[in-house]
Amino acid sequence: MGITLESAMKIGGLKKCRILTGEKGLSKTIDNVTITEVPDITRWLKGKELLLTSFFAKNEPSDQKQFIQQLSAINTSALAIKPYHYLGEIPDFILEEAEKYSLPIIEIPEDVSYLDILSPVMSAIFNNKALLQDDMEQANKILREVSINGGRVNDFIEALEFLTRSIVTIESWLPFINLPNPSFEIAPISEEMIREMELIKHPIRLKRKRNGEEIPCIVAPILLDGVMYGYITSWGYKVENLQLYLSILEQASVFLSLEFLRLKVKHDVEQQYKDDFIQELLFNRSMNFQDLIGKGKKYQFDNEKMYTCILFVTGQKEHRNRNVDTTTITRVDYIIRQQWSDAIVGNIRDYICIIFPVGDSTKTVWKDQCNALCNYLDTYVERHFVSYMGVGLIYKGITGLRESFVQAENALKLGRYLVNPKTITFYEDLGVYRLLGALIGSQELTDFFNKTVGKLIEYDKSHHLKLIETLKAYFEYNENLKETSHFLFIHVNTLKYRMRKIASITGYSLNDTDGKMMLYIGLKINELSI
Repeated sequence: MGITLESAMKIGGLKKCRILTGEKGLSKTIDNVTITEVPDITRWLKGKELLLTSFFAKNEPSDQKQFIQQLSAINTSALAIKPYHYLGEIPDFILEEAEKYSLPIIEIPEDVSYLDILSPVMSAIFNNKALLQDDMEQANKILREVSINGGRVNDFIEALEFLTRSIVTIESWLPFINLPNPSFEIAPISEEMIREMELIKHPIRLKRKRNGEEIPCIVAPILLDGVMYGYITSWGYKVENLQLYLSILEQASVFLSLEFLRLKVKHDVEQQYKDDFIQELLFNRSMNFQDLIGKGKKYQFDNEKMYTCILFVTGQKEHRNRNVDTTTITRVDYIIRQQWSDAIVGNIRDYICIIFPVGDSTKTVWKDQCNALCNYLDTYVERHFVSYMGVGLIYKGITGLRESFVQAENALKLGRYLVNPKTITFYEDLGVYRLLGALIGSQELTDFFNKTVGKLIEYDKSHHLKLIETLKAYFEYNENLKETSHFLFIHVNTLKYRMRKIASITGYSLNDTDGKMMLYIGLKINELSI
């Protein structure tokens, strides 16, 4: 590693030089110093150089402007110009072009030679590399010792604060990572910045808010399989130690990634045990109930409590067409149990399954709790996280809970089939749909539909009599002709005409009980996306 431009400006002949533009680049690293007085020097440059030139080989303004652009493209650290022999003074267009690309331009006085700059700066770079290597070896040894000895996150923080002489915090959204609470308020990093760090995969410098004040920081991502699960922040740093701190935090992020992976594997195994218990609880009819109750104590399952089964799929799964991952289950489990500590959360048949304890079996309160649960997830996981949710009835004991699961699954499936799908579908509210749901996709259901309401739909396409709308309103208003006609903005006689037309087309009269039943069921079938 080299030295920063800011440090270089305090060495040798550069102490007599001045920066004309690009002062924002003072933190850039210089790995080498090169004298350039030949036309095609850029083809030999590797980046991070301090270039010394008089522009002898670049005497045309267009060439000089292009040269600045080329230096910026190859990540040159700075350009030091000695103007007195050929330029007289450095033209404004060079300074303007350099400012556009944030390339620092340094003016070399007439009495300062190239060697006054090259020799001391190169010596400093060499010495810094040797010191940095020694410091890094020491830092790596300390971090490795912490890792080998089963260091907790607190141990890593303590070691990093010692090594960087700064305040260090570690943040993560994985609930099974036990993180200390900092003594100050931190503004979280944006989703955009998280995505950027996942691409860069190395520590970066940025400003973060601490107690409302912006502080220059170094932030290192903690990655597992290329996905960022947390980050280390060193709050405030000395520019002269920048390269050392970047290297230390990069090394620390590797060790912490291994620690996060160890904790994640442990948690995933525990989650698998919980999924297996839920599987046995709901489906294993050969297992003794007492054995199930014994296994359930670990998850606070009580066979004497009232439970309902809740199943849902996420918008994430709907759009990505993949199974629910363990990280999603972990987040849901953590968030739900902050509010409902006795709930048991797992992954069953690609659904997120919640064995939900119902303290008050009053139906209104119970439904309010389920709606609150859905809103809670959408608030604390992500917006529109819950795509569809099905809720079974409330039961006590294992047998009842198994029945509630079947009901929740039916409610979830039927809720998605409805013409106006609902986010939450309660099995209790399905009514006649409970019977129709078992027939979805069958020829019998299609034939029944075609012989009843299907005929009205075909007729409406060419005659525009709104017979389906009329039939719906007739049942919604409990067969009251006056209220139905008022809702449809038609005369009662017009309504009677339409009712006769419905009977003529379908063969089922609304004046006959059996006819009403056939048409009503046909309407309900129409409300399913068959």
